[in-house]
Amino acid sequence: MSRNVALYGMMGVGKTTVGRAVADRLGRRFADTDAEIVRWTGSSIPELFLEHGEPGFRDIERQVVEELAGYHDLVIALGGGAVLRDDNVASLLLTGVLVELRTTPEVLLERLTTEAAGRPLLAGEDLDTRIRATLAARQDRYAEVADITVDAGRDLHTVVEDVVAFAREAGDVLTPSEHEQVMS
Repeated sequence: MSRNVALYGMMGVGKTTVGRAVADRLGRRFADTDAEIVRWTGSSIPELFLEHGEPGFRDIERQVVEELAGYHDLVIALGGGAVLRDDNVASLLLTGVLVELRTTPEVLLERLTTEAAGRPLLAGEDLDTRIRATLAARQDRYAEVADITVDAGRDLHTVVEDVVAFAREAGDVLTPSEHEQVMS
């Protein structure tokens, strides 16, 4: 049995894209907490924020994280705020490792310019200000819980290989067959 690889970081950092690619590279299943929340509730993330507010959304997210953390051999893309809760971090660390994906506010702004409408936490003042404020509020916590931080502002292949190299070197993250797969 191996440990899960849980990716987290700011909105727009590439958790889902990197997560799918890491899962493919390792031959693992992939799960995205936001997609699971939508599947479980039948509502979009903006609808859930509108109906329940951020605290209610975080409670739903907590249930999804708890369930996914109970599995093994997953690559999980977490919502940007999932690791702000100690109970989520504790559950995830029981069966996995936490990989922070990080990039600059400029890269986030470039990536999020077309997506901001569907992201409730980016509503309001100008997008650059909102990204910087959210990042400033979260960056210490993100660093505190990370088993490793990976620069996600680079090309996808390099980011994926950094995550896979960490998993390989960690010793208990990969199965023996996964080790063989990533060494070839």
